[in-house]
Amino acid sequence: MTTNHFFYKSMLWLLLIAAFSVQLISVYFLSLQNIEYALLFHLGSACLFPYSLWKLMPKKFENERSITLLLFLICALIPFVSGIGLLVCFTLSAYFSKTTTVDVIENIHMEALPDDILENLKLSQYNGSSLQAILDMSDSEDNRMQAVLKTRQMSDQEAIPILKRALLDPVDEVRLLAYSMLDKKEKFIDTLIRSYSQNLGEKSSKEDSIIHFKLAECYWELSYLGLVQGKAQTHVLNNAYKHIQTTLKETIDNAEAYFLQARIALVLDLFKVAEKSLSHALLGGMSKTRIAPYQAELAFMTRDFDQVSHHVKAVDENTKKNAVVAEMLEQWA
Repeated sequence: MTTNHFFYKSMLWLLLIAAFSVQLISVYFLSLQNIEYALLFHLGSACLFPYSLWKLMPKKFENERSITLLLFLICALIPFVSGIGLLVCFTLSAYFSKTTTVDVIENIHMEALPDDILENLKLSQYNGSSLQAILDMSDSEDNRMQAVLKTRQMSDQEAIPILKRALLDPVDEVRLLAYSMLDKKEKFIDTLIRSYSQNLGEKSSKEDSIIHFKLAECYWELSYLGLVQGKAQTHVLNNAYKHIQTTLKETIDNAEAYFLQARIALVLDLFKVAEKSLSHALLGGMSKTRIAPYQAELAFMTRDFDQVSHHVKAVDENTKKNAVVAEMLEQWA
């Protein structure tokens, strides 16, 4: 035991002795029927007891400073016996809990996590899930920072949910890094929107049609990636829908434009528009395997459940690897 620790323990016991001494003086004045002095010394002892009793409590209460208020109230409201009773309880509790803890610890073997866990993630096929797990469970701020930085090697669709989770991190530096990366992605799309908008009306109608398509893609991307929420999301979706309609007025045989319009219409609950757009995209040469998941989604939204299974069968192997599609296949395939 170090000198400082011995001195600290000695001071705690001296404080307890002082508290008991003041309590005895209170009893003395009470025996003389001097209620005012008895009450004064009783409150004095109630002020001396809490800190030393708190320090004698089990380690799990070490950071609970507010418990000293509860100890004060107990000592103040239960005269004379409360201090002795609490001391006996805490002493017995500390003794028995220490014995139990040793027995438990001796029977538990803790496996240490590998130091190169982030390096191992490069070989993992569940990269996004692994990074999410690190953000949720790792106590290391450095590991969580590296998990956020690793999202730069991922697609926006995979990275953004992880970055949004990092916005809830308890450490300011992790939250600020995630916010700056999300903000950078949003600003990049906003820059494209401003650039395309400035070029509208300066070229031929056919070239303007292409610009409207690019604007529709940008607005759709903001919503699809989850960079906007609520009313802002509704606003960008309406902008995307307006631009894609303008595109289709000029190029009625554009399968990609019809496909994008169908996806936007599905989110806006414009089911008739979505159905016609998917049909036009299919007639325009787009593969059935690419359109099938959206036809299945549309069938489900319109409660045409027989068609859901029909469309699900046409989904190709690559699309089946998508997490959302995989859940749908599990239910309907």
